Amino acid sequence: MVRSVPPRWARVLAQPLLAGLVLWPAPARAQVAEVNLRNTLFHEPSSKGSQMTVINPALSLSVMPSDWLTVTGRYEADIVSGASEPVKAGPLSTPDIISQASVKDLRHIAGGGFTLTRRNTRLSAGYTYGREEDYRSHGFSVSTGTDFFQRNTQIDLAYARGFDQVCNVAYPESRDPTLRQSLDTSDGCFTSSAARQALDIDINNFQASWTQAWTPVFTTQLTTTFQLINGFQGNPYRGVVIGPTGQIAQEHHPENRARTAAAIRLKYYVRELRTAFGLSGRGYRDTWDILGQTYQLDAERHMSSWLRVLIRGRLYSQTGALFWSDDYTGGEPFYGPRGQYWSGDRELSPLKSAMIGGRVLGHWQGAKGARNLGMFLSSSASASVDLVNTFLEDFTLAGEKPDDTFALILGLNFNGTF
Repeated sequence: MVRSVPPRWARVLAQPLLAGLVLWPAPARAQVAEVNLRNTLFHEPSSKGSQMTVINPALSLSVMPSDWLTVTGRYEADIVSGASEPVKAGPLSTPDIISQASVKDLRHIAGGGFTLTRRNTRLSAGYTYGREEDYRSHGFSVSTGTDFFQRNTQIDLAYARGFDQVCNVAYPESRDPTLRQSLDTSDGCFTSSAARQALDIDINNFQASWTQAWTPVFTTQLTTTFQLINGFQGNPYRGVVIGPTGQIAQEHHPENRARTAAAIRLKYYVRELRTAFGLSGRGYRDTWDILGQTYQLDAERHMSSWLRVLIRGRLYSQTGALFWSDDYTGGEPFYGPRGQYWSGDRELSPLKSAMIGGRVLGHWQGAKGARNLGMFLSSSASASVDLVNTFLEDFTLAGEKPDDTFALILGLNFNGTF
C-alpha cells in the first residue's frame, strides 16, 4: 500500500547537536517522564465487498533528564485488512471486469528525537523509520521556534526530508507505460528477485507558523506548508482500463509534484459559557492542478475542573487532477485520455466530504505529595468519534458508484506524567 511518508535523518542532525553544546546550561535538579498511549480505529464499510479496516496503535515516551533537554522515542503500527478493486474501469467498461482483491498489511514505524530548550527558544530534531512488505521509509525532521513579546507571539519553522522506496514490477525503463502490468503480490519485494525492483520517492517538506495571543481569550494561528515529491507516486497494485478493448495498464502518474497550502485558525474563549470556539480555513493547490478548500468549526466546553467536551464539524471540497478522467477509453471533452497519464485513485477526482464528531477528555492532577494511580503526577484520557462521508462527483467503477464512501473513526488516548 503506497503512502506519503513522514520525515527522515541525515547530516543535518549534526547542526542541532552543535547548537546544544553552545547552549549547554547547568545540570537539572529533577527528572520528568511522560508516556502517551494511543489507538485509532478506521472502518470503511461496504456492501459490495470493498470494506477496509485500519487499526493504528501507538506508544511514545518522553524523558527530561534536565530542564533544557527532552528525549523522545515512539513506536506505532498500521494494521490493515479488507478488500479493494485492483482495476479502475470507467462507464464504458463491462461490470464483470471489476473484482475485489484481499488486502492485508502490517506496517511498523519507529522513531526518536530530542528537543533543546533555552529560555524562549527551542530546537528539535528527529528520525523515523517505517517498514512493510512493499514499502521502506527513512527520514529526518528539524524544527526551531521562539516566543517573544512576553510570549504572546510564537514563530516556528520546520523542515523534513524523506527517503522512501516502493516495490514494483521489474520492467525495463524503455517499456512503454501502456504495456506495464500491475504488481500482483509483495512476494520477492526488497530481495534479489529479478522480478522485483525498488523505486525511489524523495520527499521535502517545509512549514512555517505564526501563533499570536491578541488578548487573554483570543488567539490566531497562521500556517503555511510546501512539499516537493519526486519519484513513483502511483499505486503499483492498481491497473486502469485505457483501451476500448479492455486493455489494462498499471496506474501512471507524473513523477514530480509540488504542493502548497495555507491555513488560518481562530480561537475565542467565552468565559460566561466556559467554552472555547474555534474556526479554521485552509486552501490547497498543487502542480497536478488540484485546488482544495477546508472549513472547520468546533466548540470545547469545560464541564468541570477536570472534564472537557468538544464537538466539531468540517467541510472539504477539491477539483480533479489535470489528467483525471473517469473513463480513459472514451472521447473528449468529458471522458477519455488526458495526455500521457492515467489514474484510478479517487482521491485525484473531484469530490467533497463532510465530517462531524466529538471528543471527551478528562484531566487529573495529583494532589500535593500524592500521585494518580500511585505513580502519575498528572494524567489525562480521551475518547473521540468522527463520522466522515465522501461525495464522489464523477468517480465510478464500470459505471457504478462505489458504496465505500462512509467512514467511522474511533480514537482512545492516555497521557501520563511521572
